[in-house]
Amino acid sequence: MRYLFIIVAIIGAFWLGSYAFEHSQDVTITWGDWMSITLTSTTLLIATVLGLVGLYLLVALIKALFGLRKRLKKRKQAKLTEKAKQEMTQGLVHFTEGHWSEAEKLLINSIAYSETPLINYLAAARAAHMQEAYNRRDKYLKKASEQGEDAHIAVAVSQAEMQYSCGQTEQARATLIHLRENAPDHPYANKLLAKVYYKQEDWNKLFELLPALSKLELITDKDREKYQTTALTGIFHMLANKKDSAKLNALWKKLPADIRERPDAILLYCEALSDSGEQAASDKLLISTLNREWDEKLIERYGLIEHKKLGAAIQQGEKWLEQHKNSPMLLLALARLHRRYQLWGKSKTYYNASLNIAPSAPVYLELAELLEELEEFENSQTCYQYGLRYSIYKKGEILSLKAANHTDPKLAVVPDEDKEIYSI
Repeated sequence: MRYLFIIVAIIGAFWLGSYAFEHSQDVTITWGDWMSITLTSTTLLIATVLGLVGLYLLVALIKALFGLRKRLKKRKQAKLTEKAKQEMTQGLVHFTEGHWSEAEKLLINSIAYSETPLINYLAAARAAHMQEAYNRRDKYLKKASEQGEDAHIAVAVSQAEMQYSCGQTEQARATLIHLRENAPDHPYANKLLAKVYYKQEDWNKLFELLPALSKLELITDKDREKYQTTALTGIFHMLANKKDSAKLNALWKKLPADIRERPDAILLYCEALSDSGEQAASDKLLISTLNREWDEKLIERYGLIEHKKLGAAIQQGEKWLEQHKNSPMLLLALARLHRRYQLWGKSKTYYNASLNIAPSAPVYLELAELLEELEEFENSQTCYQYGLRYSIYKKGEILSLKAANHTDPKLAVVPDEDKEIYSI
């Protein structure tokens, strides 16, 4: 379109010139009584065009002369900006290579002419941080925060991360809490704050933060369960140590249903109830959960707690055994319960069966100590050897104990507790 316009203009000018030459007339220009000029109309037209061109050139020259200083200043600024860009690039390279001191100098040297002073200050702050020059670090961060409203979040995140990494946990916490007031959904700030709470063992705050982490999809399901378990453990232990069963029960009822149905959470709650003096409630919950949903960790605890009615506890365990014959933890629980009940023959049998399904160095030790008490020293030594080999090689072996003849009446006589009799 532009070229078409130029062609049309040239044709128009050529036509106008031809017309002017063909129809040229005399023109007289008079200034008062003292001057009079006579010339052809063609000459007047040419003079007018040349005058306009000259005027244009004169204006352009004056403008160029007046703008010379500005252009020189702009060119100098461009050179300084280019130098600042090169020094920033070199500074970042030195930072990546671990040359912190050189990186800091290059990043700060031409920062006045940098197009990205925020990046310069943040990178220089990290370089100073790596040199443990925390005063210079904080000075650069303060300068960075002055680069505009948008810089505040970036500065706060960088500051909190560096504070956390150098052990300034309380300062990092304050920085992150303030940041969350302005940007509650900032992903990295929330994730870093969770690490701060975890390090400070502030389980209440950590547990309160978990829904936000899950909502923002900042942690995997595995990490979320880890944080939940750790936080609940800390909270439950704190309340249990205070013997505050009321708050403990209230907290459990407030937990989401999916957490209250998890066996690991139920185990933590049972342990906390027991520690707070609510042993009966703990046992009731443990047994009802096992009747509803089988879990090896829960049945392991069943074998460790002190049952008031040991005979009834054994009967319950043997009832479960009808459905879970190959449960190593149930067999171990029955071994421990029979040992406390002084039914050592059955205890040995259950220990042996459990170890043959799931070898364990601590359980080998338990059985070896029981056999020593029973003066079955050869069998005891066998268990010690199996346990030692398993500790080293992590490879199970079929355990077969030699039969022993006992004359001790305690091996055959059931205690009076619960008035129940079990044959060996």
